[in-house]
Amino acid sequence: MLSKQVCALSRRAYCSAVNLASDIKNARPFSEIPTMSFFKVAKGNLPGGRYYKKSMREMQQLFYEEYGNIMRIPAMLGRPQFIITFNPDDFETVYRVEGNWPVRMGLDSLTYYRDTKRQEIYGDLGSLFISHGEKWANIRSIANPILMQPKTIKRYVAQIDDIAKEFVDLMRKIRNDKSEMPGDFSNYINTWSLESVTAVGLERRLNLFDEKTHDENAKKLIKGIRDFFEMTVEYDGKPSIWKYYQTKGFKELLKVYDNITDVIMYYIELAMKEMNEDNSSTAETEDSVLRKLLRADKRVAIIVISDLLLAGVDTTASATLNTLYNLAKNPEKQEILRQELFTILPDKNSPLTPEKAKNMPYLRAVIKESFRTLPIVSGSARMTTKDVILSGFHVPANSHVGMQPVFALQDDKFYQNAQQFLPERWLRDQTEGCPRAGTSNPFTFLPFGFGARSCVGKRIAELELETLIANIIRNFKVEWHYPDMKIKSTFVNIPESEMRFKIIDV
Repeated sequence: MLSKQVCALSRRAYCSAVNLASDIKNARPFSEIPTMSFFKVAKGNLPGGRYYKKSMREMQQLFYEEYGNIMRIPAMLGRPQFIITFNPDDFETVYRVEGNWPVRMGLDSLTYYRDTKRQEIYGDLGSLFISHGEKWANIRSIANPILMQPKTIKRYVAQIDDIAKEFVDLMRKIRNDKSEMPGDFSNYINTWSLESVTAVGLERRLNLFDEKTHDENAKKLIKGIRDFFEMTVEYDGKPSIWKYYQTKGFKELLKVYDNITDVIMYYIELAMKEMNEDNSSTAETEDSVLRKLLRADKRVAIIVISDLLLAGVDTTASATLNTLYNLAKNPEKQEILRQELFTILPDKNSPLTPEKAKNMPYLRAVIKESFRTLPIVSGSARMTTKDVILSGFHVPANSHVGMQPVFALQDDKFYQNAQQFLPERWLRDQTEGCPRAGTSNPFTFLPFGFGARSCVGKRIAELELETLIANIIRNFKVEWHYPDMKIKSTFVNIPESEMRFKIIDV
């Protein structure tokens, strides 16, 4: 019986190989993929050039308009050649062959910093963020059962809810006489995100909402994370000579990495000292994220917490601002959400529990629709593990491919009435006359990535985002009375406008 199954699998593999070989034979050759020349890249990034000081999003738009569904950027300045595709069918093809140890282009500047400048800390342990192969697999195997298990994250619901309630109180304090948030409200949201992530990852409150708190380390961490996103675009997202000559700007980026690393090490040392002095440990504290990481290795804790902060603070903050913006611009959807929340939590000050959090489908639909209309990241990248056909062209194995879904997410061909904010498209129970997201290519919408390299902090981010939105909408009617929000596109799409929401007590 077993031999028959083996033979059947062998026949399928053989047929698949034959079909692929036939497809490749009929495909257009790799050399015919529309290619941007080295000269055009160099000229375009000089002052006055087509791409000079353009955001990631603006560059994508220019590439899409000029080259269509697929293009190739040649190897240059120590970076390999790179395929960019805007075709969702290509996304699926690439993801389907990524294997158990997916490879993606990382941040070479961060890899250099960890492997060369601070090797004594990061050593050969790898990173969730930038490593590949066995090193990545080893640290991911430690992080997954800690960060991806619902029961582990569930223990933080009450604490994250308390932080959200404190932030709602802060919003009441900082609104002006027009009931508007200050122009730098984005910074307050970043502060909330950092307070929430460190409560989980570092097992401590930084008390950033308290005006009497003057934690210089926390301020340094917030600034460092924002500088990280803005500066890596220049040194990792665009052609740069830093691999041959370290410019003043690149040295400043290395200093940013130093600041982030030193602050995280300070907090972890502090947490370890407090743990050693605390003789009242319970089963619950022993089960915390930080203690589990420290039991694995102190350096593992530093790496995982660093990766969570770099990948999680700005992304969660931006997702929250985008969701509030969409709700403010669509008051009828905001009211539907408010009614759902009051049905589950009749008292606007009642605590959120894991059981109650399960019964909020419209809240999750609102967040999904915000991810669609205002994507947080520009795209994703993988290295092909075998020869594939992308947009009709033969792309060989070991090619770096960047997948950019932003245009598909806002295209009526993929999402009917794509310019409308319709959370109902994500609901399981169909709303009459409303298009359904389920009919779209699922590979257009992957806000937390796909497969083995999907975001390891997904559950933490979802908990933070859902909890704060639920608390804000239960307490305030949120309005927007200014021109449409503008986005600053780095590796993360960050609101650039002053986020002067008007909040009215309900």
